[in-house]
Amino acid sequence: MELLRTANAGILLTMDSTSILLDGVCPPYANYLGTPDGLRERLLQNPPDALVFTHRHPDHCDEDFADTFYKNTHRPILWAEDPCPMRIGNLEIIPIPTCHSGKAEIAHVSYVIKGSQCLWFTGDASPLARFPKELRRPDVAAVTFAYACRPNVWKRTKAMGAKKYILLHLPDEAEDSHQLWKAVEETTAGEPNLFIPSIGENIVL
Repeated sequence: MELLRTANAGILLTMDSTSILLDGVCPPYANYLGTPDGLRERLLQNPPDALVFTHRHPDHCDEDFADTFYKNTHRPILWAEDPCPMRIGNLEIIPIPTCHSGKAEIAHVSYVIKGSQCLWFTGDASPLARFPKELRRPDVAAVTFAYACRPNVWKRTKAMGAKKYILLHLPDEAEDSHQLWKAVEETTAGEPNLFIPSIGENIVL
């Protein structure tokens, strides 16, 4: 499994000769990091096999990019408003309806992606979200900072049973007025199975 961080809360997953872009392109939004222009063009020139979106908030979804992607490729796009299981190449995508962690009423789904390994991608789901017990435990769970900024919540996160955790959605460190980086670093100090990739960084797990 290879994971390339492409946006504030987005990754490009490559596994079993299949690639899926999850919440993978966004503009800079508030103090969150956007997708660099060069990376955006690279994703259009070498498009993934599918796009997947957990919800339509602008820090997770660039609808203009999705439109261009579809016009160029006619490849599948999965939206939260129509959550249905799908097979893309060698991977099975299972949408899990979940509640957004904020106050906004918006359609939101998390995704379980299964192949030779298993990825859980939570999007902005509340850390209290429950995944069906019968699902395969994840090899990797991609979660937001909310899952790792308090000890009691991090304990719940680790109860997911993932072998590795990828943390997304942290703001630009220079504009972190709420000191989220500090909270995460204090909560997860010494954790060997947590990765916080920078945008453009590729991780092989």
